[in-house]
Amino acid sequence: MFTRVLRQSFRRQEGQALVVAALMVLIMSIAVLATVNIGHTIHERIRLQNTADAASYSMAAMEARAFNFYAYANRTQVSHYVSAMMWQSLLSLIYFAEAFLTDIYGFMKTINPCAGDPDGVFWTVACPILENLVPYLSQIMRIIERFMDTYKTLLRSFQQILFNANPDKIIGKFVIPTHRVLNGVMFFASQAVMASTVSHVLQTTDTVIAANDKNVDSKLSQLASGALNVCLFDQPHFREAGAHPLNPIRNPFQPIDPRKWKHSEKEARAKRSMGAITNATRYACDAEGGACPEGFITSRKLGDLIPLPDGLGIIRDLLSSDIDTPIFKFAKYGQTRMLTYNNPNRSKITQTGRPYTPRNTIRDWNDGIEPTLGMLAQGDNMGSDDVYWIKFGPEGFGPFRNPFACAEDDNPRECWGDPRKDYKDTGSQKLPFKHVTKSSIWAMNEYEDSHNDGGVHWRIHHTRQPPGDNWRRLFRPSGPESEVGVHRSEVCLIKVFGRCAPLAPEIDVYAANVMPAEDGNHPWGGIVPFMHFEPGQYAGTCGGAASNEAAATRYQHDFNQPSTWVALNKTPDQIINKGKTDHAGTGSNDIALLNDNGRVKWKFATSTPTLNMKSVADGSKLIFPTGLNVISRGQAYYHRPGNWAEHPNFFNPYWRPRLASVYQGRHTLPYAGQLIDSLPGVLKDIPPKIITH
Repeated sequence: MFTRVLRQSFRRQEGQALVVAALMVLIMSIAVLATVNIGHTIHERIRLQNTADAASYSMAAMEARAFNFYAYANRTQVSHYVSAMMWQSLLSLIYFAEAFLTDIYGFMKTINPCAGDPDGVFWTVACPILENLVPYLSQIMRIIERFMDTYKTLLRSFQQILFNANPDKIIGKFVIPTHRVLNGVMFFASQAVMASTVSHVLQTTDTVIAANDKNVDSKLSQLASGALNVCLFDQPHFREAGAHPLNPIRNPFQPIDPRKWKHSEKEARAKRSMGAITNATRYACDAEGGACPEGFITSRKLGDLIPLPDGLGIIRDLLSSDIDTPIFKFAKYGQTRMLTYNNPNRSKITQTGRPYTPRNTIRDWNDGIEPTLGMLAQGDNMGSDDVYWIKFGPEGFGPFRNPFACAEDDNPRECWGDPRKDYKDTGSQKLPFKHVTKSSIWAMNEYEDSHNDGGVHWRIHHTRQPPGDNWRRLFRPSGPESEVGVHRSEVCLIKVFGRCAPLAPEIDVYAANVMPAEDGNHPWGGIVPFMHFEPGQYAGTCGGAASNEAAATRYQHDFNQPSTWVALNKTPDQIINKGKTDHAGTGSNDIALLNDNGRVKWKFATSTPTLNMKSVADGSKLIFPTGLNVISRGQAYYHRPGNWAEHPNFFNPYWRPRLASVYQGRHTLPYAGQLIDSLPGVLKDIPPKIITH
């Protein structure tokens, strides 16, 4: 019975599809679970990539903010330097006014020697006769004398106020150097911003990573990428100009070495960028006309200084023009600018004996830099001049000298103003103002050998020094009008071979006693450190030495705009949120499995194939860590709207962050770019197809 039922069951066919259905359900289940797991892995991969992108972009944003802060700090430094020049211009103008007004009195004394205190036996006897016995002349002389007495009283009062107040010491020794102190503070603030940025870059902005995904814990990769990012952040910093991330400590008040002035020296090129921008920014006031007119630092002609309404523009233009007629010659110039080391130094600017060749470098195109670079000064010194000359009549007739009009080679102490324009101006180098120094201020650094490092001031020397001053030398005026700073010179009227002819008559000429004063009131330390963008590649990527450290080589990739790299890894346990740390209380993100082992074994013969249902298999850690791995690159880049051609710099706040191509940034990774570029043949086309992010 049993065997018959068994034979009949073997002959039935209606249950054969059940086995196939069971297998199909298993396969469909595996497919569904695999699809879910793949989708989950792709989701985690996208999430991890977004986290890396957020971290790299955040680092680039912090670097861009630091660079923009540098730009604002550097602009503030420029404004402080311009302000210092404005104060020195004001000083120069004040002491020019004293010299000019004194010269006017000296001229009146020269044409009327009987006014004031007569000098010598001749005028002591002759003046009473001329004033009392000669018709008409005596009346004219009395009028001139009364006017001169009043003028002298006012001049003496002005000089006494100036002498007692001594603004040269207050402004020159304290106010102007304070601007350098303020710039040191600005550099210190830039150092602080740089240090703060480095701390975030070194940690690859781990706070951003934690905020996006708490399961990411790639300490090793973060450490490596953080070190690389700090190195790349260090490269744009021109270390000769200021501090840099790998050496952040630098005295903010110690100037960049003023003795570095050659084009081959990187310190000189750094200073030149600040000095040139400062000179180009010399704008005295943000107002037209008034007490502080536009262009006060760059031009102090009379038409610029006298506040005239627009309707009197013709008079302003006339006052600003040189007067050069056979009867009367007059001109007034003024300018302040940054200068270079040794241009001038003490010996160049204090020459008072023959030949009279002090060195005025404010207007020279040849500033002594090798090679000649014109007006690109470095800020080691600061010069101001308010030069002028007054001449009546022609300068001479053959051997006869006109005492009222000095020639170019005459002693400036005998002249009203400085007559040396065009002195020895021959050949191709047209430098007409190179010897004109009355009146002027030369603030100098400590290496120029000036008295107490205080520079040189061409100003009136009185019979005594202002209170509190300690001059190296006082050139006291001589003659009856020395009390108002007027020096008497005996001028020979006939010269032969440069010497006074025997028995030739002489005449007393009275002029303002303007001489070089080494008063210690004008110290100028030079340019303080500042953050400067490295405009070329002086070293290889992150520590590789360049062939020539003195000269920049062309940077082929990104022009030294720093990249920010982030490489993240998620282990299998972190992918499934095994520790339930990512979303508290919501459970894990474990993958769908058919059993606890996560594996399905198929046994049809001696071999046993195994299907692993886990989304991320345990793999080798020799090349890539187990789990998901992503890489991202950000970049702090410079772009001035409307001008793609402008080179990156730390003077304009146009730095921005962006996500950048990983493949295009391969040269910022040590050896990676060189390795990829050296692949042979068709292999070179593989990396750009694989590296797509």
